[in-house]
Amino acid sequence: MVIVIIIKKCEINIFNNNMSLKILTLKKWLKLFNLNKISKKQFLETFNVKTKKSIPLKYYLKTKKLSKKDIDILYFFIIENKEQYLINFYNKSLKIADLDLTNITLSFSNNKNPKYKNLIRNIYYKDILLYTKTEIPNIRPFLEVLLELFNKNTIDYKLVTPSSIAMLYKGLFSNILSGFYFRSSILNPCVLYTLSKQLKGSNIFTPTLGWSSYMYGFLSNSNITEYVGTDVIEDVCVNTKLLSSELFPKKKIDIYCSPSENLKNNKKFIKKYKRKYFDNIFFSPPYFKLEIYRGKLQSTNLYSKYEDWLLLYWEETIKLCRYLIKNNGVLCYIISNYKNRINMNRDMNNITKKYFKLTKKIVLNNSNINFTSHNDNSEIIYFFKPLNV
Repeated sequence: MVIVIIIKKCEINIFNNNMSLKILTLKKWLKLFNLNKISKKQFLETFNVKTKKSIPLKYYLKTKKLSKKDIDILYFFIIENKEQYLINFYNKSLKIADLDLTNITLSFSNNKNPKYKNLIRNIYYKDILLYTKTEIPNIRPFLEVLLELFNKNTIDYKLVTPSSIAMLYKGLFSNILSGFYFRSSILNPCVLYTLSKQLKGSNIFTPTLGWSSYMYGFLSNSNITEYVGTDVIEDVCVNTKLLSSELFPKKKIDIYCSPSENLKNNKKFIKKYKRKYFDNIFFSPPYFKLEIYRGKLQSTNLYSKYEDWLLLYWEETIKLCRYLIKNNGVLCYIISNYKNRINMNRDMNNITKKYFKLTKKIVLNNSNINFTSHNDNSEIIYFFKPLNV
Protein backbone atom coordinates (compact mmCIF):
# COMPACT_ATOMS: atom_id res chain seq x y z
CA MET A 1 0.00 0.00 0.00
CA VAL A 2 1.42 3.40 -0.97
CA ILE A 3 0.33 6.57 0.76
CA VAL A 4 1.00 9.65 -1.37
CA ILE A 5 1.36 12.98 0.36
CA ILE A 6 1.24 16.05 -1.88
CA ILE A 7 3.66 18.88 -1.14
CA LYS A 8 2.90 21.57 -3.71
CA LYS A 9 4.01 20.02 -7.00
CA CYS A 10 6.09 17.29 -5.40
CA GLU A 11 4.89 13.86 -4.44
CA ILE A 12 6.28 12.07 -1.41
CA ASN A 13 5.67 8.35 -1.35
CA ILE A 14 5.71 6.90 2.13
CA PHE A 15 5.50 3.13 1.78
CA ASN A 16 3.75 1.11 4.40
CA ASN A 17 5.94 -1.99 4.74
CA ASN A 18 8.63 -3.37 7.01
CA MET A 19 11.38 -1.23 5.52
CA SER A 20 9.51 2.06 5.47
CA LEU A 21 7.54 4.48 7.57
CA LYS A 22 4.34 3.08 8.99
CA ILE A 23 1.61 5.66 8.57
CA LEU A 24 -1.47 5.39 10.79
CA THR A 25 -4.61 5.70 8.68
CA LEU A 26 -8.01 6.57 10.11
CA LYS A 27 -9.13 2.99 9.46
CA LYS A 28 -6.21 1.56 11.46
CA TRP A 29 -6.77 4.10 14.23
CA LEU A 30 -10.41 3.10 14.61
CA LYS A 31 -9.48 -0.59 14.58
CA LEU A 32 -7.59 -0.04 17.84
CA PHE A 33 -10.93 0.39 19.62
CA ASN A 34 -14.12 -1.55 20.18
CA LEU A 35 -16.75 0.57 18.47
CA ASN A 36 -19.72 -1.66 19.32
CA LYS A 37 -22.56 0.10 21.07
CA ILE A 38 -24.40 -1.29 24.07
CA SER A 39 -27.58 -0.32 25.86
CA LYS A 40 -27.63 2.00 28.84
CA LYS A 41 -28.52 -0.95 31.05
CA GLN A 42 -25.50 -2.91 29.78
CA PHE A 43 -23.37 0.18 30.30
CA LEU A 44 -24.35 0.34 33.96
CA GLU A 45 -23.98 -3.41 34.44
CA THR A 46 -20.63 -3.96 32.72
CA PHE A 47 -18.56 -0.80 33.27
CA ASN A 48 -16.25 -0.17 36.21
CA VAL A 49 -14.60 2.94 37.61
CA LYS A 50 -10.86 2.76 38.17
CA THR A 51 -9.67 4.37 41.37
CA LYS A 52 -7.09 2.61 43.56
CA LYS A 53 -9.25 -0.41 42.87
CA SER A 54 -11.94 -1.25 40.34
CA ILE A 55 -15.50 -0.39 41.44
CA PRO A 56 -18.64 -1.38 39.50
CA LEU A 57 -20.05 1.73 37.84
CA LYS A 58 -23.58 1.34 39.19
CA TYR A 59 -22.31 1.26 42.79
CA TYR A 60 -19.89 4.10 42.21
CA LEU A 61 -22.65 6.31 40.82
CA LYS A 62 -24.84 5.62 43.86
CA THR A 63 -22.11 6.51 46.34
CA LYS A 64 -21.35 9.73 44.45
CA LYS A 65 -25.05 10.48 44.08
CA LEU A 66 -25.00 11.15 40.35
CA SER A 67 -28.38 11.93 38.83
CA LYS A 68 -30.10 10.11 35.98
CA LYS A 69 -29.22 13.09 33.78
CA ASP A 70 -25.54 12.69 34.76
CA ILE A 71 -25.66 9.03 33.77
CA ASP A 72 -27.25 9.96 30.44
CA ILE A 73 -24.46 12.39 29.60
CA LEU A 74 -21.79 9.81 30.52
CA TYR A 75 -23.51 7.20 28.37
CA PHE A 76 -23.70 9.59 25.44
CA PHE A 77 -20.00 10.43 25.36
CA ILE A 78 -18.60 7.04 26.32
CA ILE A 79 -20.91 4.86 24.21
CA GLU A 80 -23.01 6.73 21.66
CA ASN A 81 -20.47 9.35 20.60
CA LYS A 82 -17.19 7.42 20.94
CA GLU A 83 -16.65 6.76 17.23
CA GLN A 84 -17.22 10.41 16.36
CA TYR A 85 -14.83 11.46 19.12
CA LEU A 86 -12.12 9.13 17.77
CA ILE A 87 -12.65 10.40 14.22
CA ASN A 88 -12.44 14.00 15.38
CA PHE A 89 -9.27 13.28 17.36
CA TYR A 90 -7.63 11.64 14.35
CA ASN A 91 -8.55 14.47 12.00
CA LYS A 92 -7.27 17.11 14.39
CA SER A 93 -4.13 15.45 15.77
CA LEU A 94 -3.05 12.58 13.50
CA LYS A 95 -4.17 13.34 9.96
CA ILE A 96 -1.24 14.30 7.72
CA ALA A 97 -1.90 17.32 5.54
CA ASP A 98 0.41 19.95 4.04
CA LEU A 99 4.08 19.34 4.90
CA ASP A 100 5.63 22.42 3.32
CA LEU A 101 7.00 24.78 6.00
CA THR A 102 8.48 27.38 3.70
CA ASN A 103 5.37 29.58 3.51
CA ILE A 104 4.49 29.64 7.21
CA THR A 105 4.52 32.80 9.30
CA LEU A 106 7.65 32.52 11.41
CA SER A 107 6.83 32.10 15.10
CA PHE A 108 8.27 30.78 18.35
CA SER A 109 4.84 29.57 19.38
CA ASN A 110 4.68 25.81 19.72
CA ASN A 111 0.91 25.95 19.20
CA LYS A 112 0.77 28.01 16.03
CA ASN A 113 0.25 25.93 12.88
CA PRO A 114 -0.49 22.77 14.93
CA LYS A 115 -1.22 20.69 11.81
CA TYR A 116 2.53 20.45 11.19
CA LYS A 117 2.84 18.35 14.34
CA ASN A 118 0.52 15.72 12.87
CA LEU A 119 3.18 13.95 10.80
CA ILE A 120 5.23 13.45 13.97
CA ARG A 121 2.26 12.42 16.09
CA ASN A 122 1.16 9.96 13.42
CA ILE A 123 4.49 8.18 13.02
CA TYR A 124 5.11 8.01 16.78
CA TYR A 125 1.57 7.86 18.13
CA LYS A 126 2.27 4.96 20.51
CA ASP A 127 5.34 6.64 22.00
CA ILE A 128 3.67 10.02 22.31
CA LEU A 129 0.27 8.86 23.55
CA LEU A 130 1.05 5.62 25.40
CA TYR A 131 4.65 4.58 26.08
CA THR A 132 6.11 7.83 27.42
CA LYS A 133 5.32 8.39 31.08
CA THR A 134 5.96 11.05 33.70
CA GLU A 135 7.10 11.22 37.30
CA ILE A 136 4.27 13.64 38.07
CA PRO A 137 1.98 11.67 40.39
CA ASN A 138 -1.42 10.43 39.25
CA ILE A 139 -1.13 11.42 35.58
CA ARG A 140 -1.73 8.45 33.30
CA PRO A 141 -0.89 8.17 29.57
CA PHE A 142 -3.66 9.44 27.33
CA LEU A 143 -3.97 6.38 25.09
CA GLU A 144 -3.86 4.00 28.06
CA VAL A 145 -6.98 5.68 29.42
CA LEU A 146 -8.70 5.58 26.02
CA LEU A 147 -7.96 1.88 25.47
CA GLU A 148 -9.31 1.00 28.91
CA LEU A 149 -12.37 3.16 28.40
CA PHE A 150 -13.41 1.81 25.00
CA ASN A 151 -11.97 -1.72 25.09
CA LYS A 152 -12.06 -2.78 28.73
CA ASN A 153 -15.19 -1.02 30.00
CA THR A 154 -13.10 0.85 32.55
CA ILE A 155 -13.62 4.54 33.32
CA ASP A 156 -10.82 6.45 34.98
CA TYR A 157 -12.21 8.14 38.09
CA LYS A 158 -11.22 11.61 36.83
CA LEU A 159 -13.88 11.32 34.14
CA VAL A 160 -16.68 11.07 36.70
CA THR A 161 -15.66 13.82 39.10
CA PRO A 162 -18.12 16.73 39.52
CA SER A 163 -15.86 19.06 37.51
CA SER A 164 -15.71 16.57 34.62
CA ILE A 165 -19.46 16.00 34.65
CA ALA A 166 -19.95 19.77 34.50
CA MET A 167 -17.65 19.94 31.47
CA LEU A 168 -19.52 17.11 29.78
CA TYR A 169 -22.70 19.20 29.90
CA LYS A 170 -20.76 21.83 27.95
CA GLY A 171 -19.70 19.25 25.36
CA LEU A 172 -16.05 19.32 26.44
CA PHE A 173 -15.31 15.59 26.51
CA SER A 174 -12.17 15.98 24.38
CA ASN A 175 -10.93 18.80 26.64
CA ILE A 176 -11.23 16.57 29.69
CA LEU A 177 -9.21 13.78 28.09
CA SER A 178 -6.57 16.16 26.77
CA GLY A 179 -6.37 18.07 30.02
CA PHE A 180 -6.19 15.28 32.59
CA TYR A 181 -3.96 12.74 30.86
CA PHE A 182 -0.38 12.69 29.69
CA ARG A 183 0.93 13.06 26.16
CA SER A 184 4.61 13.37 25.34
CA SER A 185 5.60 16.85 24.24
CA ILE A 186 6.39 17.55 20.60
CA LEU A 187 8.40 20.49 19.38
CA ASN A 188 6.53 21.91 16.42
CA PRO A 189 8.70 21.70 13.27
CA CYS A 190 7.58 25.28 12.57
CA VAL A 191 9.52 26.42 15.65
CA LEU A 192 12.65 24.67 14.36
CA TYR A 193 12.17 26.24 10.94
CA THR A 194 11.78 29.65 12.59
CA LEU A 195 14.89 29.04 14.68
CA SER A 196 16.88 28.00 11.60
CA LYS A 197 16.24 31.42 10.11
CA GLN A 198 18.13 32.99 13.01
CA LEU A 199 21.15 30.72 12.68
CA LYS A 200 24.09 31.12 10.31
CA GLY A 201 25.97 28.30 8.65
CA SER A 202 24.94 25.27 6.66
CA ASN A 203 25.15 22.33 9.09
CA ILE A 204 23.67 21.33 12.41
CA PHE A 205 24.06 18.59 14.99
CA THR A 206 21.33 17.52 17.41
CA PRO A 207 22.21 15.28 20.43
CA THR A 208 18.62 13.98 20.36
CA LEU A 209 16.29 13.55 17.38
CA GLY A 210 13.09 14.93 18.91
CA TRP A 211 10.78 12.39 17.24
CA SER A 212 12.28 13.38 13.84
CA SER A 213 10.86 16.90 14.27
CA TYR A 214 14.31 18.55 14.39
CA MET A 215 15.37 17.12 11.06
CA TYR A 216 12.06 18.07 9.45
CA GLY A 217 12.16 21.65 10.70
CA PHE A 218 15.82 22.46 10.08
CA LEU A 219 16.17 20.84 6.68
CA SER A 220 13.08 22.66 5.43
CA ASN A 221 15.43 25.67 5.39
CA SER A 222 17.32 25.62 2.09
CA ASN A 223 20.39 27.11 3.82
CA ILE A 224 20.80 24.02 6.03
CA THR A 225 22.34 21.35 3.83
CA GLU A 226 23.73 18.89 6.39
CA TYR A 227 22.00 17.34 9.39
CA VAL A 228 23.63 14.97 11.90
CA GLY A 229 21.79 13.59 14.92
CA THR A 230 21.72 10.83 17.48
CA ASP A 231 19.12 9.15 19.68
CA VAL A 232 18.74 5.99 21.75
CA ILE A 233 15.33 4.85 20.44
CA GLU A 234 16.07 2.68 17.42
CA ASP A 235 12.69 3.33 15.75
CA VAL A 236 13.30 7.07 15.89
CA CYS A 237 16.75 6.68 14.33
CA VAL A 238 15.40 4.51 11.51
CA ASN A 239 12.34 6.68 10.86
CA THR A 240 14.35 9.90 10.85
CA LYS A 241 16.61 8.48 8.18
CA LEU A 242 13.68 7.20 6.13
CA LEU A 243 11.72 10.43 6.41
CA SER A 244 14.74 12.56 5.52
CA SER A 245 15.39 10.51 2.38
CA GLU A 246 11.80 11.14 1.27
CA LEU A 247 11.55 14.81 2.20
CA PHE A 248 15.11 15.96 1.52
CA PRO A 249 16.82 13.48 -0.83
CA LYS A 250 19.53 15.94 -1.91
CA LYS A 251 20.72 16.86 1.58
CA LYS A 252 23.40 15.18 3.69
CA ILE A 253 21.95 13.16 6.56
CA ASP A 254 23.83 11.09 9.12
CA ILE A 255 22.01 9.40 12.01
CA TYR A 256 23.55 7.57 14.96
CA CYS A 257 21.75 5.33 17.42
CA SER A 258 23.76 6.05 20.56
CA PRO A 259 23.53 7.98 23.81
CA SER A 260 24.93 11.45 23.13
CA GLU A 261 27.24 11.22 26.15
CA ASN A 262 28.93 8.17 24.58
CA LEU A 263 29.47 9.54 21.07
CA LYS A 264 32.93 10.82 22.01
CA ASN A 265 33.95 7.15 22.24
CA ASN A 266 32.64 6.36 18.77
CA LYS A 267 35.80 6.36 16.62
CA LYS A 268 33.86 6.55 13.36
CA PHE A 269 31.88 9.57 14.53
CA ILE A 270 34.88 11.45 15.96
CA LYS A 271 36.97 10.77 12.86
CA LYS A 272 34.22 12.01 10.58
CA TYR A 273 33.20 15.03 12.66
CA LYS A 274 36.44 16.46 13.89
CA ARG A 275 36.84 19.24 16.42
CA LYS A 276 34.96 22.45 15.54
CA TYR A 277 32.99 20.89 12.68
CA PHE A 278 29.45 22.19 13.25
CA ASP A 279 28.04 25.66 12.74
CA ASN A 280 25.09 25.00 15.05
CA ILE A 281 23.95 22.55 17.70
CA PHE A 282 20.38 22.32 18.94
CA PHE A 283 18.31 20.03 21.11
CA SER A 284 15.58 19.86 23.70
CA PRO A 285 17.17 17.52 26.24
CA PRO A 286 15.22 15.10 28.43
CA TYR A 287 13.73 16.94 31.39
CA PHE A 288 15.07 14.28 33.74
CA LYS A 289 11.97 12.32 34.79
CA LEU A 290 9.32 14.81 33.73
CA GLU A 291 9.07 12.67 30.60
CA ILE A 292 10.23 9.06 30.90
CA TYR A 293 10.86 7.47 27.51
CA ARG A 294 11.16 3.80 26.64
CA GLY A 295 14.56 2.18 26.13
CA LYS A 296 17.29 0.78 28.34
CA LEU A 297 19.77 3.40 27.18
CA GLN A 298 17.64 6.38 28.17
CA SER A 299 19.64 8.73 30.37
CA THR A 300 17.21 8.43 33.28
CA ASN A 301 17.59 4.64 33.21
CA LEU A 302 21.38 4.83 33.11
CA TYR A 303 21.60 7.59 35.72
CA SER A 304 18.58 7.40 37.99
CA LYS A 305 19.91 9.89 40.56
CA TYR A 306 19.59 13.51 39.51
CA GLU A 307 23.15 14.40 40.50
CA ASP A 308 24.54 11.50 38.44
CA TRP A 309 22.30 12.46 35.53
CA LEU A 310 23.66 16.00 35.56
CA LEU A 311 27.28 14.83 35.71
CA LEU A 312 27.25 11.76 33.48
CA TYR A 313 24.58 12.64 30.94
CA TRP A 314 24.27 16.41 30.82
CA GLU A 315 27.85 17.57 31.36
CA GLU A 316 29.29 14.87 29.09
CA THR A 317 26.85 15.90 26.34
CA ILE A 318 27.79 19.56 26.79
CA LYS A 319 31.48 18.62 26.57
CA LEU A 320 30.75 16.85 23.30
CA CYS A 321 28.96 19.95 22.02
CA ARG A 322 31.93 22.14 22.93
CA TYR A 323 34.28 19.79 21.08
CA LEU A 324 32.13 19.71 17.93
CA ILE A 325 31.08 23.34 17.60
CA LYS A 326 33.00 26.02 15.74
CA ASN A 327 34.39 28.98 17.70
CA ASN A 328 31.74 31.24 16.16
CA GLY A 329 29.01 28.59 16.29
CA VAL A 330 25.76 28.66 18.23
CA LEU A 331 24.53 26.15 20.79
CA CYS A 332 20.86 26.44 21.64
CA TYR A 333 18.55 24.23 23.64
CA ILE A 334 15.16 24.30 25.29
CA ILE A 335 14.60 23.66 28.98
CA SER A 336 11.29 23.52 30.79
CA ASN A 337 10.65 25.75 33.78
CA TYR A 338 9.30 22.67 35.56
CA LYS A 339 10.30 22.53 39.21
CA ASN A 340 9.56 19.74 41.62
CA ARG A 341 12.38 18.58 43.84
CA ILE A 342 14.86 20.03 41.37
CA ASN A 343 15.54 23.19 39.38
CA MET A 344 16.66 22.03 35.93
CA ASN A 345 16.96 25.51 34.46
CA ARG A 346 19.46 26.58 37.08
CA ASP A 347 21.39 23.33 37.34
CA MET A 348 21.73 22.57 33.64
CA ASN A 349 22.62 26.12 32.67
CA ASN A 350 25.25 26.36 35.43
CA ILE A 351 27.01 23.37 33.86
CA THR A 352 26.72 24.77 30.34
CA LYS A 353 28.24 28.07 31.46
CA LYS A 354 31.48 26.27 32.27
CA TYR A 355 31.96 25.79 28.51
CA PHE A 356 29.70 28.38 26.84
CA LYS A 357 28.56 31.97 27.33
CA LEU A 358 24.83 32.71 27.43
CA THR A 359 23.97 35.30 24.79
CA LYS A 360 20.16 35.44 24.78
CA LYS A 361 16.99 33.56 25.56
CA ILE A 362 13.53 33.36 24.05
CA VAL A 363 10.36 32.17 25.79
CA LEU A 364 8.70 29.42 23.79
CA ASN A 365 5.00 30.18 23.74
CA ASN A 366 3.06 27.14 24.92
CA SER A 367 -0.51 26.83 26.04
CA ASN A 368 -0.89 24.51 28.99
CA ILE A 369 -3.91 22.36 28.20
CA ASN A 370 -3.55 20.40 31.43
CA PHE A 371 -5.98 21.25 34.22
CA THR A 372 -3.48 20.22 36.89
CA SER A 373 -1.81 23.05 38.78
CA HIS A 374 1.40 21.23 39.64
CA ASN A 375 3.72 23.55 37.80
CA ASP A 376 4.67 26.32 35.45
CA ASN A 377 5.46 24.44 32.25
CA SER A 378 6.88 27.39 30.33
CA GLU A 379 9.89 26.56 28.20
CA ILE A 380 12.86 28.76 27.31
CA ILE A 381 15.22 28.59 24.33
CA TYR A 382 18.75 29.45 25.49
CA PHE A 383 21.46 30.59 23.07
CA PHE A 384 25.17 30.19 23.81
CA LYS A 385 28.53 30.99 22.25
CA PRO A 386 31.59 28.81 22.98
CA LEU A 387 34.06 30.00 25.59
CA ASN A 388 37.74 29.92 24.69
CA VAL A 389 38.60 26.86 26.78
